Amino acid sequence: MSAHEPKLWNAGIAPHVEARWQQRYGVACAVVLAAFMLRFTLFGHLDTRLPFGFFLVGVMAAAWYGGLGPGLFVTAVGLLLGGYFFLPRTGSNAAMGEAERTAILVYVINATLVSFLMDNLHARIKKLESHKAQGTRPKPGAEN
Repeated sequence: MSAHEPKLWNAGIAPHVEARWQQRYGVACAVVLAAFMLRFTLFGHLDTRLPFGFFLVGVMAAAWYGGLGPGLFVTAVGLLLGGYFFLPRTGSNAAMGEAERTAILVYVINATLVSFLMDNLHARIKKLESHKAQGTRPKPGAEN
C-alpha cells in the first residue's frame, strides 16, 4: 500500500472502530442522548407511540462508529430510557400489554442484529485491509 493511497477506514466506511474505548463510548453516549432529546422534545406529541424508534437509529450510528460494544450499550440504554419515559404507564401491579412487549422484543432483536452486522462489517473491512497491505487478494466466497 502506498503512502498516498487511502485506507478503507479513512474512506468513510468505518472510521473510528479502532479508536480508544473512551472515544467510542463517548460517541455512543452522545448518540443515545441525542436520540432521547429528539424523541422527548421534538416528538413528545407521539405520546406512547414509537417508544424505541429514535433509539434504533442511535444504535445504527453507534455501532457503525464504534463497533459491537457501543452498539449494544446504546441498545441497553435506549431500552431503559424508552421503557421508562415512552411506554404507557399502567397501575403499579398491572402487567405489561401485548403491544408493549412486542415493541420491546422488536427493538431488542433489531438493535442487536444491527450491532452484530456492523461488527461483522468492521471485521471484513479489517480483513480486506490486511490482504491489501500484504498485496494478496482474498479468495472469492472464502469466509476465513
